[in-house]
Amino acid sequence: MHRVSSSLIGLSVANLELCLDGRASGMRMALPECHAKFLQAGAADGGLVLNVREGALRPSGAWRPLYHPSETWELWQDEAGRYVFVTSQHWPPRRQVSVDAGFRWGEVLGEFGAGTNSAKGLYPLRDLDVQLFANWLAESGDLILHAAGVSVDGRGYCFAGASGAGKSTLAAAFAEASGSTVLGEDNLILRYVDGRFWIFGTPWHLNPARCNPLGAPLDKLFFPDRAACHGARPCPPLDGITRLLQTAFVPYYRPAAVARILGRLALLAERVPFFTLGYRLGSDVMELVQ
Repeated sequence: MHRVSSSLIGLSVANLELCLDGRASGMRMALPECHAKFLQAGAADGGLVLNVREGALRPSGAWRPLYHPSETWELWQDEAGRYVFVTSQHWPPRRQVSVDAGFRWGEVLGEFGAGTNSAKGLYPLRDLDVQLFANWLAESGDLILHAAGVSVDGRGYCFAGASGAGKSTLAAAFAEASGSTVLGEDNLILRYVDGRFWIFGTPWHLNPARCNPLGAPLDKLFFPDRAACHGARPCPPLDGITRLLQTAFVPYYRPAAVARILGRLALLAERVPFFTLGYRLGSDVMELVQ
């Protein structure tokens, strides 16, 4: 299930560089299989560096709650203005990920116990990295979409929707089509880069064969609908934005970040066409989207 065991791990997701550094504590870390595709050599250059160490978690009595309580994780802001992501006791080992407000440095503090010296290693951000990246991306108005995505001839096509909408079915169909690269079947990152919207693959999938660290400029955005007739039909911009907000990873507990994301989605609706998509299994997906 896990690959790569090291005390220094660098990841690059949607051009956001993250370094996990456990050298000072002798921590050995491992990565889930999908994450291994996003490995990069060396430490993050201008990205986020997190020092990983074992120790007792810090008390949260004087912190400001941002997202609390939760059965899986919580988000606080400490006395220095740092964001502190905390795992629940139901998801051992218990950890705190503290990050400065600019997402440049921080630490992972965990009650790792025997896992610290395990030859197999462990992934310190398990169950927390999606929330960490969602808040990091929100600093610039970008966000994680609950979507599948492909790159065809240098153009990106996004298929957004809730579970059961047909995203995995479309990803599987594109995986069989020549000339296409599946970026992800469940989660994508949407970023605005140099005046264009891009979609990027993410490591948050169950199938390593259906994710890719590449990105592509977004050409069209589709909302799969199993009840719709076969074909693509224009979707009104406001309806499209509403659908994205219903399933995307939006940090609603941070009003300033939400305002940035709403502004970015309004621009998306101006620049990228939205469509409702009905797909008949076995039909030509390339013809359908192009």
